[in-house]
Amino acid sequence: MRFSDGALITGMIVGGVLSPAVPWYLVMFTTVVALLSKHMLKIKRKPLFNPAAVGLFIGATLFAAGESWWIGLSMNPAWMTVFLLAGGWLIADRINKMPLVFAFLGTYMLIFLLMGLIGVSGAGEGLRAPYISAALFLAFFMLTDPPTSAARYRDQIYSGILAALVCGAAYLYLNRLTYLLVGLLVANGWNAIAATYHRRARAREAAAR
Repeated sequence: MRFSDGALITGMIVGGVLSPAVPWYLVMFTTVVALLSKHMLKIKRKPLFNPAAVGLFIGATLFAAGESWWIGLSMNPAWMTVFLLAGGWLIADRINKMPLVFAFLGTYMLIFLLMGLIGVSGAGEGLRAPYISAALFLAFFMLTDPPTSAARYRDQIYSGILAALVCGAAYLYLNRLTYLLVGLLVANGWNAIAATYHRRARAREAAAR
């Protein structure tokens, strides 16, 4: 039996995002849903959505499972964020996803800054812990998931901007527990549509030759 490192990573992210106060059976439920989504929601053996995000979103929606994002060092002193940034930078650069990270974080911070300047209630929290720690972790380690993120630099930029815009809207009008997950899942869906379009375009070009 082959050990699945992808399943291990998904389980680690789920456990690292959920609050330590969440009952063990909800952690198991969230993990199982995440792994099932990986195998059921896919196109040509590639998952459509980040599995951990699917599990966490469903767990939060059905059971209001608490999230602390402690894996993003949200419960540690602010100076420890440097370790998150350093590790995230190395990984994102290695898999060529830096345009995606910069597009998301730049747009995210601009949106929340503008909302704060115009006096939107609670907007400033989006740039403070634990929200900013969660956004950093999502940008470097979840949004850049190779199977569910864009490959082309231009598509990465579009995807990052879209994810941040949806996050901002979800923060205001939906649930602050899931606003980051909503942005990520919408970006995943857009990536799947874009990938299908590019694949069909290449097929038409090949047929025309």
